[in-house]
Amino acid sequence: MKVYDKEIYSKQESIRTIIVVIVVFLLGFFAGYLANSLNDTDELANTNSTYIQEDGQK
Repeated sequence: MKVYDKEIYSKQESIRTIIVVIVVFLLGFFAGYLANSLNDTDELANTNSTYIQEDGQK
């Protein structure tokens, strides 16, 4: 016999909603972290420039 309980159903839906929000947040966080780390490697490659200034130029 199947028993329907509104309180249990309500708690299950609340828990399911919380879990979905946490999973979406974690996916977004890791995607942002990955994108930021990939972007930082390009900037580091461009910072090693050497400029030579000769005596006659200012």
